[in-house]
Amino acid sequence: MAVANYAETNGRLPPAYVVGPDGKPWHSWRTLILPYIEQEPLFKAYRFDEPWNGPNNCLLAPRMPKLFAFHGTEPLGTTTNYLAVVGPDTMWPGASARKFDEVTDGASSTILIVENNGLGVHWMEPRDLAFDTMDFRLDSPNGISSWYKHPAVVTADDAVHRLLNDVTPDALRASLTVAGGERLTDAERGWEVLPDGRDRERKEP
Repeated sequence: MAVANYAETNGRLPPAYVVGPDGKPWHSWRTLILPYIEQEPLFKAYRFDEPWNGPNNCLLAPRMPKLFAFHGTEPLGTTTNYLAVVGPDTMWPGASARKFDEVTDGASSTILIVENNGLGVHWMEPRDLAFDTMDFRLDSPNGISSWYKHPAVVTADDAVHRLLNDVTPDALRASLTVAGGERLTDAERGWEVLPDGRDRERKEP
């Protein structure tokens, strides 16, 4: 919902990252959406004239919003469990920002955000999964993974989908691109809609 609200206000999705004057990624989309998850004071405290790990911004690390971690995470820490998948054909091209009308495969069929358990991305860090190098097998630290029994994704229409064990790498690739022309059913994609992404079975310890 926060990403959609950002797009409604700005006419396009947030970029996956904002580039600094040195040409390197400085800021993550997660910092850009802070005003849209009721974190206006944190957004105002964040400085965009220094990198995400600059001296001022480092002080904000312990203030990670709970929405950026799995439900029930204690202690909260600074690692996010929600990542974009960055690539020229995905919802997140990189430093450029995509408009929803570019998603010709359909918002309900295109993945916007994925769960990750193991990559260890700091919530302010401008780093996410890269389409060209990620692992398309479920529950890989370098791919879609979770502490729940079945990982989940959020599609561009804000629906949460649980990924079933028989999801294929090809189906995931197709679901991550915005204009591939694939016409797959939910069964072919290997997912099912979840009314509440928090109400799920955890993995065995």
